[in-house]
Amino acid sequence: MKKWFVGLVATAMVTVLGACGGSDAPSGKTSDGGEKETYEFKVANVLSASDVTAYGLDKFAEIAAEKSDGRIKVEVLHGGQLGSGVETFEAVKNGNIDMASDSFANLASITPAFEIFHLPFLFDSREQALAAFRSEKIKDRVNSELAESNLSWFASFEIGGPREVGTSKKKISKLEDFEGLKLRASRSPLEIAAQEAWGAKGVTVDWPETPEAVRLGMVDGLTVPYASFYSGQFHEGGLIKYLLDLNFQWYSLVTVVNKDKWAELPEDIRQILSESIQEAQEWHVDFLSDYITENIQKMTEAGVEVYALPDEEQSRMKDVTKEKVWSEFVGQKGIPQDKLDLILSEIENVDGSGWGYSIN
Repeated sequence: MKKWFVGLVATAMVTVLGACGGSDAPSGKTSDGGEKETYEFKVANVLSASDVTAYGLDKFAEIAAEKSDGRIKVEVLHGGQLGSGVETFEAVKNGNIDMASDSFANLASITPAFEIFHLPFLFDSREQALAAFRSEKIKDRVNSELAESNLSWFASFEIGGPREVGTSKKKISKLEDFEGLKLRASRSPLEIAAQEAWGAKGVTVDWPETPEAVRLGMVDGLTVPYASFYSGQFHEGGLIKYLLDLNFQWYSLVTVVNKDKWAELPEDIRQILSESIQEAQEWHVDFLSDYITENIQKMTEAGVEVYALPDEEQSRMKDVTKEKVWSEFVGQKGIPQDKLDLILSEIENVDGSGWGYSIN
């Protein structure tokens, strides 16, 4: 199973990202019988241990230990034990944490470098989205912006498909049904803008507080991927009764590293960490489709209605959302036209349809 790579944090036993390990650190032997340096890291995962991201993070830790013959030990801390996404991203920026991972929506208060990926209906399929995130040209462009905050793009994982719409009481059958609804939102201005384009009101609520906000009626629903609906247990106790398969916004967990701290690591350690996270990401892609389909089946069995709009209404939602949101945000910092043109050019010849799961 997989988990998204959240933040790597050096323990108090070692110098940040890479001094000699303490007495309880894993160790190896040099060819002359001496001790090799060991490295201990902590991964700060804002999402819970049952979230799909957790499986990928654990896989990363497993691979890194194997590749380093035990010289690298990664401890994954789930459920926001090291702080919220905003807090851990800020800590990386300030050099207090070496790496942190969360939805790229929660990087928006620090840098708009990833905001362009949150343009609603930017991608028409999973294959297009994955191609964009694998593009070296796109990575270089994003990293040039992250560098202003002393950050670098280390990895990204699908959190569990694109964003869908879950509501607690009202079934959304057409655009007008959104009017007056309050929907939980992340800190991404583009997510809120999409919700408001439909006539709803976006209310920012941090993820750990979201189930209670729905239960108390502070919000009428939320827009997250299927895997997040499932791991957050929104299908239990009637928190969410309706799930609209809208696929309106790509949703990914991103890992950023403090550039200076990363550069201080020995080359062989950087190489092992890079290879390990790459293998974990590839593993996660293969794993995710069946995982989401299973989540949908279990939520359906629990009484949640999972459905799609008729093609005509889906197209209407797409057109209205893009017209209102793209016209407002394209051209702003982090979302310049030439950057959008780069992304569209990198995916224009990508074949494929769908998002890799089934709702039936």
